Amino acid sequence: MTNSPNHPPLGVVLLAAGPSSRLGQPKQLVEVAGESLVARSARLALGLGPAQVIVVSGCEAERVAAELEGLAVEIVFNRNWASGMGASINCGARALPVGLSGVLLMVCDQWRLQADDLERLVSAWSSDPSRIRVACWKEGAAHVSGPPTIFPGRLVPELKSMQERRGARQLIGRYMDLVEFVEMDNAAYDLDRPEDLERL
Repeated sequence: MTNSPNHPPLGVVLLAAGPSSRLGQPKQLVEVAGESLVARSARLALGLGPAQVIVVSGCEAERVAAELEGLAVEIVFNRNWASGMGASINCGARALPVGLSGVLLMVCDQWRLQADDLERLVSAWSSDPSRIRVACWKEGAAHVSGPPTIFPGRLVPELKSMQERRGARQLIGRYMDLVEFVEMDNAAYDLDRPEDLERL
């Protein structure tokens, strides 16, 4: 699919490099309805018609590549994958093409995300591509935020040089004046611990 004429040029960085030590197995390879989470997430990203989808691999890189065979994504191997999520964000951002208006940062274990969730996020960002759009949801009485997140293209240089052991929150915190939240209940469901597998 070509880049959609309905939104400015958007790149995607899908993080699929971690060992998922608390889960006990690489979450990117967990299957839902016969499809690995990394393949499912890549397929959802491609459905947006982005300029480029970058998948960052690390742990079990060969198996991840096999799961993505036939999908129009670029796989980049993060040799520093054990250093933390920031290292994978750095790696993915460096592989992005120039001239993007924004970068969608995704993780692959949000197993309830649907195409319309991502489309609403992109639509909100398209209304003002200079803003940061962050998914949010309720946990009890609290509002929680996290991925998927879209950063404006001008922040790509900072995505390339984040602290390796910290995730995207370091950049969100630096630019809170640019942040707009998008309600996304399905983003609350991820895989972190063995009991999350039972819920899945």
